[in-house]
Amino acid sequence: MTAVKKSSSATAFIEKVRYLDKEGRAKIPLPLLLVFLFQLRGYVAGVVSLTFAEDRTRLLDLFYTSAQQFGLMLVVGLPSLVVLAATTFAAEDVPNWANRLMKIAQPLLLFSLLVDGALIGWLFVDQQGVFSFARAAIIMGWFMTLWYLLKSRQWRFYRHHLATIEANSDS
Repeated sequence: MTAVKKSSSATAFIEKVRYLDKEGRAKIPLPLLLVFLFQLRGYVAGVVSLTFAEDRTRLLDLFYTSAQQFGLMLVVGLPSLVVLAATTFAAEDVPNWANRLMKIAQPLLLFSLLVDGALIGWLFVDQQGVFSFARAAIIMGWFMTLWYLLKSRQWRFYRHHLATIEANSDS
C-alpha cells in the first residue's frame, strides 16, 4: 500500500512540475485555447465579418445559411465564453468567482459541445447529407474537442488546480 501512495504522490509531483510555471501558477493549456476557438467559432466568424466594410454578411453567408443558425451558434458558444472568462479571471492569490466557476467548467463545456453536436447533425440532415470538406473538418474538430475534454490530464489538472485554490487558501 505504501508503494502505491508513493507512486500516486510522485505522479502528482510530476504533474505539478509539468503544468505549473516557475512562479507556481497554472499554465493555460494550448489545446484548451483551441477548444475555445472551436466552440466560439460563431463569435470568431462574427468578429471576422466586421472586417468586410462593403458587405458584412458575405462571410457569414459562407458558414451559415440563415441568421437563425448564426444566432444559435452564438447561444451554443455562450458557456464556452463564460469558461474562457473564468480562466482569464481565475486568481491564484485571492480566490474569486472564477475559481468557483472552474468547478463546473467541465459540465459547461460538455453541455455546449453536445448542443453543438446536435446543431451539426441538424445542419447535415437539413442539407441532405451533402459532403464538403468544411463540414468534415467541423465534425472532426467536434470529435477532437470531445476527446480532449474527456481525456486530457492537463485540462483536468488545470481546472482542479484553479477550483481548489479556495480550499487551499482557507486552511
